[in-house]
Amino acid sequence: MNVTTVSTKWAKWIMVMTTLLAPSGVYFFSLRNSNITVSIHAILWGIMPEQSGSSGSIILDSYIIVGRGLFVGIFNIWFGFEVIRYFNNYTRKRTAILAGVLSIAYPLVLAVVSWPWISYAESFVYMGPIPIQLVIGLLLMKYFGESKLLEPWNDSDEVTRN
Repeated sequence: MNVTTVSTKWAKWIMVMTTLLAPSGVYFFSLRNSNITVSIHAILWGIMPEQSGSSGSIILDSYIIVGRGLFVGIFNIWFGFEVIRYFNNYTRKRTAILAGVLSIAYPLVLAVVSWPWISYAESFVYMGPIPIQLVIGLLLMKYFGESKLLEPWNDSDEVTRN
């Protein structure tokens, strides 16, 4: 195995872990007495406010959190797949970047839709995308996914000819 193959394997695992565990966004949850509450979601975990009416069952609450994570993170999953496919030369960089833009567009749209409730809040609360996965995916594609072009000649050959 050469160094490029090993680094690409590590880059793929980093992308999988980032896709599953990095938070994708902060979303509006409720507005009570001019206090806004938000929830933070990743694919496999989420932080919900206490007054969310949890059932008290860890298993049922886990299914709800993962279900919401899959729903709001569908474009994040697509971006993760596209980055890994880019490492294997199965897709173009443009397709992976499109999936990355869509992965932050969904939380951004939800933040814009929530704007009327945000304006009634007493304090400032951030809502929108958390682009950790996008930044890591773009960096991995830049440093580990670029395929090297083979040159028909070497610069050292040109020096010896002169």
